[in-house]
Amino acid sequence: MKQVRNEPCKCGSGLKYKKCCLNKKEEFDMKLQSLFDTVEKNKRKARISHCLHPESENCSGKIVRSHAIQNNRILNKLAVNGMLKTMDGESHMIFQDVDTKGRKQATTFKGFCSFHDKITFQPIEDFEFNESAEQLFLYTYRALAWSFHKKLEQVNHIILNMESLKNKGFHFSDDLMLHNSMHLLGHFENESTLKRFNGYLQNENYERVSSYVWTIPYEIKFAVSTMLTIEHDIKGNMINNIKSFRPLKNIYLNIFPGNQESYLLWTWESNHKILEKFAKQFDSLKDKDKKNYLNNNLPRWTDAIVISPDLWDTWGAPIHESIIAHSNFEFLYRAMEEDLGTYAYEYEYTPWNFFE
Repeated sequence: MKQVRNEPCKCGSGLKYKKCCLNKKEEFDMKLQSLFDTVEKNKRKARISHCLHPESENCSGKIVRSHAIQNNRILNKLAVNGMLKTMDGESHMIFQDVDTKGRKQATTFKGFCSFHDKITFQPIEDFEFNESAEQLFLYTYRALAWSFHKKLEQVNHIILNMESLKNKGFHFSDDLMLHNSMHLLGHFENESTLKRFNGYLQNENYERVSSYVWTIPYEIKFAVSTMLTIEHDIKGNMINNIKSFRPLKNIYLNIFPGNQESYLLWTWESNHKILEKFAKQFDSLKDKDKKNYLNNNLPRWTDAIVISPDLWDTWGAPIHESIIAHSNFEFLYRAMEEDLGTYAYEYEYTPWNFFE
């Protein structure tokens, strides 16, 4: 029940509520709002504008908003009146939410200058997908660049928040420090990975990326471009132990509509044979299971999903709420899997279907 100002405070002090815990509550609310304001301010300060190309000393033009998913070939196809639904929104600065963005803003990051953005990705921007080694490499490279940029801004945000909160007298738990250390380690691993890929790009060693392509015989209404560290393969065997400090094996996922058909690309560095095994397991699934596997996992894995408003509106509010909840409770699913020891894929119904 709501505490009335002139009634005795429920804390048992004998004072009226307005003379006791009301002041404490107002003081707490002010501190909480100050904390939120600081975090939001630091988020803006943490943003980065740079060119990730290995020959960045030859940059020309300004740093542009590069698209992780092609604007003209893919986003334009999915947009309705120039607008898209994206799963990279935020609710209360903590929870993942769905946002509405114009296609010129969706999936953008300031990761390349105008010159290198144009010449590097021209083979996938200006030509239909043809499964060439160069195209497969570039889809992978761009997903890596986007993930690297986001991780770098995230690390900057963490550092700024730690400094601000320390100055405000906050103390940090060991669990929080470990969590932040894992973020820093992840960034250092990404730096090493980007350096390798920049070398492949310069030397045109496109064969250093292996791939699996699944062709879908119609145009889907969504797109994905992301780098993943999948923990278990489809049969339940461990691929990555994210609780250890050992280097992680990244797999890259691109899904997009083409001309009267669509494509799913799993790509990975060729020396990671365990990821090749995962791709073969995926290939062995029936089409309905491939779709079900992705319907269950995409909201858990990534915020890098762009959805046509036509598909989103077809689902309706109850499904919207369901998929947003699914995307926010990864820790619950992980806890359930650990408790039951069940990591292998099994068909599990979802009210949404990305592949409608």
